Amino acid sequence: MQIVNQKYLDLEILPEEARIELLDFYRSLIQKYGIKKRVLPQGFYQPLKVKSYSKIAKREEIYER
Repeated sequence: MQIVNQKYLDLEILPEEARIELLDFYRSLIQKYGIKKRVLPQGFYQPLKVKSYSKIAKREEIYER
């Protein structure tokens, strides 16, 4: 058996019926092996809180030499 080092499959080349069948098989493999979705920590997408913020009026002010 050949080991494939490919992260993604091109599903667009398959007909619609084959894509549905492949997705069903994929779901059954996830259930069989007990794979859980990756969960990011709570609050991961929350904005950062900062104590102070100073607005820069123009981009040129940042890059002045």
